Amino acid sequence: MAPKREASQTKDTLPAKRMQSATSNQPTAMSVTTKQHKAIPEHQPCGSDVGTSSTPLTNTLPSSHASVPVRDSLPDPGPPLQMPPHDILPKDALPSSQQTSPSGSNHPNPTSARTTVTAVVPAPVLCLIDPECTSTCPEPLVRRLQMLSTYSNVDANTFALGHLLPNATWGTTTAFDDRSKLLCNPKTNEPINIWILGHISSTWFLKNGDPDNQCSVTVLLLSSNLGQYANQLVSEFSTPMLPINEFDSGLIRAVRWQSPKGGGAPILFNSIYDAWKILKSKSSMQKLDISCLEKRALILVETHLQRYRQKDEKGRWTIARAQFELQAIYLLQDPWVPEAQTSSDTGVEIAGLEI
Repeated sequence: MAPKREASQTKDTLPAKRMQSATSNQPTAMSVTTKQHKAIPEHQPCGSDVGTSSTPLTNTLPSSHASVPVRDSLPDPGPPLQMPPHDILPKDALPSSQQTSPSGSNHPNPTSARTTVTAVVPAPVLCLIDPECTSTCPEPLVRRLQMLSTYSNVDANTFALGHLLPNATWGTTTAFDDRSKLLCNPKTNEPINIWILGHISSTWFLKNGDPDNQCSVTVLLLSSNLGQYANQLVSEFSTPMLPINEFDSGLIRAVRWQSPKGGGAPILFNSIYDAWKILKSKSSMQKLDISCLEKRALILVETHLQRYRQKDEKGRWTIARAQFELQAIYLLQDPWVPEAQTSSDTGVEIAGLEI
């Protein structure tokens, strides 16, 4: 049964075989898997395609003078830990302006405070890429990663994680749009697009061979400092504030509904693009199948930061959880696998064994 739209469903644990973490400590002797990427029709309709709030469709990355030259694993099942509802206010929840405190006195909804990115994470991230995380990448790719990791374009409302718009805050509700659940540019009230670089740890799109109601992709970030930055961002944009794990491995999960907002059968997420050679406008890029999302593949994930409500122990909608919402995935490089793992031989090799 699909989860209720009114409140997020939390899955406290995941099967061990479904939650595997990629490691940044890779052997120096490596080999890259090669295969023919399975492309899908360029104009294939999908309810999960990125909307107007995503990066505008131009011939190059916004405000760049040239296209940014910037490519994969079988899905590793691991259902999302928790998912936000569609943008629907629960029937028994009052609008933000009408919610009251336990004592009955009127006070603003705790998640409606004008908290900004700078107020939450005032210290800049000094190290965006740990050298060991890119030790297997060719030099041209390393240079492209450095460009992507520092990308900031106010006009396109797109920012790399660690370089977010300083005054970005929760959006406001207008006569036509409710952006109160999305981190927005306060000048335009448009959701900011957040770029996250990392290696695929796990994915979840299908259940029993069919699109599940929810999908997710989990990545290991290229910097431990950036992992702490992301954790602090999610923690302090939540109400009440979530505890921060100082020993977190840097895994970030982006989630999304595949089931239509108005009901009906789930539609498989297909905003997956081949950026092996170049990253440019989505309309001019080749789309890929989810089978290209192999463990350890290097990707750029485009996300929004959103919040969703949960009931507290007394049945009141006082809890707000922040998390990354999946918008698009760009494949930058095939997964690098240790040579020892490319052999089909099994068992222990004992040097000099003669019995």
